Amino acid sequence: MKSLLSVLLFFNITIYSQNTDTISTQDFPSFNHDLNSFFNTGKYILSAPSRFDNNDWITVGSIAALTGSAFLIDNELNKFWLKNKTEGLDRVSEIGRVYGEISFAAVFSGSLYLGGKLFGEKDISLTGRMLLEGLFYAGLTTTVIKTITGRSRPFTNEGDFKFRFFQTKNDFTSFPSGHTTVAFTLSTILSERINNPYASIVLYTLASSTVWQRMYSNNHWLSDTLLGASIGYFIGKAVVKSESDLISESKNNFYMAPSLSEGFLTININYSF
Repeated sequence: MKSLLSVLLFFNITIYSQNTDTISTQDFPSFNHDLNSFFNTGKYILSAPSRFDNNDWITVGSIAALTGSAFLIDNELNKFWLKNKTEGLDRVSEIGRVYGEISFAAVFSGSLYLGGKLFGEKDISLTGRMLLEGLFYAGLTTTVIKTITGRSRPFTNEGDFKFRFFQTKNDFTSFPSGHTTVAFTLSTILSERINNPYASIVLYTLASSTVWQRMYSNNHWLSDTLLGASIGYFIGKAVVKSESDLISESKNNFYMAPSLSEGFLTININYSF
């Protein structure tokens, strides 16, 4: 299953990456360039709230309201899936589970990144780098929230409103869903990079299958998956947008970023006008 997904997605990127507006340097990006991008993307995501307009804050409020509303039906939906398990659905659910696995996502993204560099394919390497950035920052966001909230997973049978704050044990890190975060990060960035409606349908269908699988497998509540999907989607969008905004700004502004030089971590300062 992992091999099949990797082949299909790599094939799609190879075909459609030529249709994207690639943001890259004239020469093939170096590892230092990629490190700078990773650092700048983090700054861009962290400072995003300072650039929010009214519509952005309405979106944030809507996500909070939707997630909060889901708490009202978490328990009933969990009971529904527990009563409707079949061998056929068990097999189908494996697609969503694999697609949301961080191990699969990391290997897939890293393969695109290094494979693109090895074969001189800038678009593919850039896509891999963006995926790695998205997975890191979305994963970090989800992990922090998981640890702070300490929500019990459905299989613990402690109920949907049981929170043990500041937990690291898997049984008490239900909110939000990490698998769903991974799935929507992958699908969002790949959809933006491939820029093809049919590919987007396939990618978001895969991500949605992860949402369903996490509830069907009794690992998560509906509200867990909604927040996880939101984190993956919006951080994925932010990673894509930062490629355009940050590089454009760097042409006319002062910026500072880390760089590797002869095995040492240094600070690279640039100013252009």
